[in-house]
Amino acid sequence: MIELLSSPTTSQWLTILSMYGWIWIIPLIERLKPLKHQSFIRKGMVNDVIHTYHRLHLHSMINIVFVTWMLTYLRENGTQSLPYQGVLADAHWAWNMFALLLMGHVTFYVAHLLSHKIPFLWQFHRVHHSSVKLDSLSTSRFHIVDKALFAAPYLILVAYFQPDPGLTFLYISFRDFWGRYSHGNISDAHWLGYFMSNPKFHRWHHSNHPEAIDKNFSAEFNFLDYIFGTAYYPKDGIPDTFGESDYSNNILIQHLRPFIDIFRLIQTQGLRSAIWKDSATNTAKPTPQAGNNGQ
Repeated sequence: MIELLSSPTTSQWLTILSMYGWIWIIPLIERLKPLKHQSFIRKGMVNDVIHTYHRLHLHSMINIVFVTWMLTYLRENGTQSLPYQGVLADAHWAWNMFALLLMGHVTFYVAHLLSHKIPFLWQFHRVHHSSVKLDSLSTSRFHIVDKALFAAPYLILVAYFQPDPGLTFLYISFRDFWGRYSHGNISDAHWLGYFMSNPKFHRWHHSNHPEAIDKNFSAEFNFLDYIFGTAYYPKDGIPDTFGESDYSNNILIQHLRPFIDIFRLIQTQGLRSAIWKDSATNTAKPTPQAGNNGQ
């Protein structure tokens, strides 16, 4: 099994499925079983397709440089004395999967939480939250810096503990699928949202409803949201307002604007305002739009 998952053929097919399979299968499911009726063609759709398929993956280059530096540093500073390094290399596949799921979930939750709580990180993550219509194609709308910061903690742990490459790739493929599914305009069983970040659960995270601001940070499984009190999942109603109508749908402007907004934030409110959000005075986040409070 492990050898099959590690083979170049399997990796190639999973990559093809990710890039051209469920990216377009999930929009079909959105049309067949929508959570909320909305047009398939929408403002910003072309931008999100460009985000999905552009080949300038600078975030990957950033992460590769960072992880390479880390591994070089460890090798030159006595890696033999570091505890548990490479512990997963010879571990059973079940322990590998458990570790991959746990590492992926914890690092995503923490990085996601900080991207909302630290104003200068929020300006990068704000690009992802700018969509006024939420669907599976809007999953790809990420700033390069934001995407690199989300991936870095996970890659560090993978490089350190060295889980099986085939299982790692399988988990990343699952994570990509679930990310698109959870952003999808798809109606599924309400009970699913009590242990996984399904479309309705994650839709509240993207909403502008005041009661749901800074809630639902989980990636796939959402137990950390319930443990730390960041879950918001009402039984009735679905959110109806998202994003910022005045935020550009041009991918170039989306990558430039965060730097300008950070500069303006520091210029008007001081350096401290860019480091941690003061709920009483900080205006780094957009003002929530009026909505029906989920009804």
